[in-house]
Amino acid sequence: MSADQYPDNRKVYVMISIIRLFFATVIVFFFISPVAYGGNNSEMEKELVVYLKKIQKLSTDYRQDGLLEKENQAFRKKLLDFVKMPSSLSSKYTELKKFMYISTSKDGEVRAYTWDTELGGTMHFFDTVYQFMGKNGKIYTESEERGKNDPGGILTGIFDVNTEKGKVYLLRSTAILGSSLDYESIRVVEIAENSLQDKKLIKTESGLTSSIGFEYDFFSIDDSGERPIRLIKYDTATKTIKIPVVVSSQKFPYGRVTDRFISYKFNGTFFVRQG
Repeated sequence: MSADQYPDNRKVYVMISIIRLFFATVIVFFFISPVAYGGNNSEMEKELVVYLKKIQKLSTDYRQDGLLEKENQAFRKKLLDFVKMPSSLSSKYTELKKFMYISTSKDGEVRAYTWDTELGGTMHFFDTVYQFMGKNGKIYTESEERGKNDPGGILTGIFDVNTEKGKVYLLRSTAILGSSLDYESIRVVEIAENSLQDKKLIKTESGLTSSIGFEYDFFSIDDSGERPIRLIKYDTATKTIKIPVVVSSQKFPYGRVTDRFISYKFNGTFFVRQG
């Protein structure tokens, strides 16, 4: 066999290097690309639904909090990976909405994903992941951090409000604290750098606060209404927060919700109580 039939050692080395580089690139791409988490929004949505179905099944078939906690952690991680994708901020999530609560601001820049962890009893425990667009145009995410005994709540609405110092958002939520005890609140936040931060813009008798809420008896509400219940109203035209008046009642020990409201109107600087 002649010498020119043997490949040149340098050519072999170059070819091996190229092959190694190719496989290294593929591996890195796999771990950092959304493809690793389902490829596109539709596929990822199906994966998330599978997790939520498993969480619900574990809570009904047999109660093992260790397994439930593990599945919730896995779901939270999968969700956080997914919502880093810019396209996920505007997705419709037709199927996912059947298993969790998704609220989006009117300007489309803030979204909240809330699900029941099934770790509670008559007191329900909810987890929430926030997704929002930073001032630099990038997508950021936050996982709600609470104490072990804090049940959290369902995010039922996000309202954007323009102020002289920039835009703020009103986050409305409902906590299920027992078979008949619920708590509804509204919280003011702003996008600061790469996080959501509380903004003290509600002026009360005790001073400025970033949130305000009330307890009420669930059974004092007409059962024919929407679920989850949304008692706090926000009038976008007048920039007014309307909170229902709750009165003590022998029939409803946690308070009866009336058809009257306490209003806090934005005066350009703060939400100030009217009347």
